[in-house]
Amino acid sequence: MPTYAILGATGKTGGALLELLLKDPNNHVNAYVRSKAKLLKQRPNLEENKNVKIFEGSIADIPLIASTLSPQVDAAFCVLATNENIPGIRIAQDTANSVIEALCHLRNEDVHFKPPKLLFLSSASLNPTMLGELPAVAKPLITRAMSHVYADLRFAEENLRLHRSWLDVTFVQPGALTEDVQKGHELSVEKMSESFVSYLDLAAGMIEIAESGTYSCVGLGQPKRKCIVGGRLGRRLR
Repeated sequence: MPTYAILGATGKTGGALLELLLKDPNNHVNAYVRSKAKLLKQRPNLEENKNVKIFEGSIADIPLIASTLSPQVDAAFCVLATNENIPGIRIAQDTANSVIEALCHLRNEDVHFKPPKLLFLSSASLNPTMLGELPAVAKPLITRAMSHVYADLRFAEENLRLHRSWLDVTFVQPGALTEDVQKGHELSVEKMSESFVSYLDLAAGMIEIAESGTYSCVGLGQPKRKCIVGGRLGRRLR
């Protein structure tokens, strides 16, 4: 029975992951949140769900994050995020730092510890190949509108890449996200998506990545259209 960890279970992506993962009664989920009350308000049925363990506290609480990423966890979805372009924002960096420190702690406790596969929610706007497909006039508009968010993600990615000798990390790089029904998704390492993708489709794509091979970056879009570009590490998904 697979066990997954979700860091950021009250967010839109985290909620979509919970919804899809719990459709399979064999799945177990460790859900990290800053507010358990908020999560249970969103999903009251979780309180009685024996397949879900809720971990509440600060992302800086290393023992708590280590417990969330316990040795039983097969894959961890790091989806703490914001759409507010605030100067000095550090959500992605703080998440990356705490995950690395927590996994180091677990590895120090057990030399045989195998870290879970990490799926880190990023953005297609950080991918230079994807930006190369855009009209020149659009590039500065996109990067300026969310410049602080992208800087935070970029520093987080750089930090995680430093630990690739022992961590299996995939940066999931969707384009524009929307609250919509699940319509299907397509993963790619070499094409740009021109379509919006729903949070449910993003979640489904992340779950597919968790269950498949190893990649550095993966783009995600709707099927039958061009997909977002991602750097390749390993075989193609499709």
